[in-house]
Amino acid sequence: MDNHMTRYILSGGYPWKAPDGGKAFFEELARGYEEPVKILECLFARPEDAWTKAYVEEQELVARLLPDKNIEFQLARRDAFIEQIRWANTIYLRGGDTAALLAALAQYPGWEKELGGKTLAGGSAGAMVIAKYSYSIDELALEDGLGLLPIKVQVHYRSDYNAPHVDWDNADEALASYKEKLPVWNLGEGEFKVFER
Repeated sequence: MDNHMTRYILSGGYPWKAPDGGKAFFEELARGYEEPVKILECLFARPEDAWTKAYVEEQELVARLLPDKNIEFQLARRDAFIEQIRWANTIYLRGGDTAALLAALAQYPGWEKELGGKTLAGGSAGAMVIAKYSYSIDELALEDGLGLLPIKVQVHYRSDYNAPHVDWDNADEALASYKEKLPVWNLGEGEFKVFER
C-alpha cells in the first residue's frame, strides 16, 4: 500500500449481519499487508468494562471467518494509543457512543497524521467519526465528525435499530441539506464502503 495514502473502510454496523457473516469486511481490514497483519481494535466508544469481552468476541469471529490468515490483534489503550497506531496496519474504531469516541480521540492531537500507508476502519459510531457529517439514530440529530473523509454518512441504515423512533425519509432529507453539499453514503448493517485518499 502507498505510504502516503490512507485506506478508509466505513461499516454501517454489525458486520456479522452481512450475508457472508462479515468475511468480506474482515478480509478488507487485512488486505494488502504482509502477515502477520496487525490490527488495533479501538473500543473508546464503549465503557471500559465492556472492552475485553467485545475484543475477545471479535478475535474469535475473525479466527472463524479467516482461519488461514495470520493476524495479530492489540486492544487500544489510552496510555499507548499513538504508539499502537504506529505498530498497526489497520486501526478499527468500533461502534458505541459517538460523543465518547470523539472526546477520547481529542486527547491525542495529531493521531490522524500517523495514518499514512495504513487502513482506518470505522464501524457505526466509528464511521460517523471518520465522516464529516452524519445523522445519529441514537440522538435523532445531525452531528459533525472529524471530516477525515469529506462525506456524509448514515449507519444502521433503514434497519430495526431504534426503528420506532427513526423517520428515515426525514433523516435522508435533513442530512442531504445539512451544511455543505457532500456525497451521502447510506450504510445498512453488514454493509461497508472502501475509500482511499
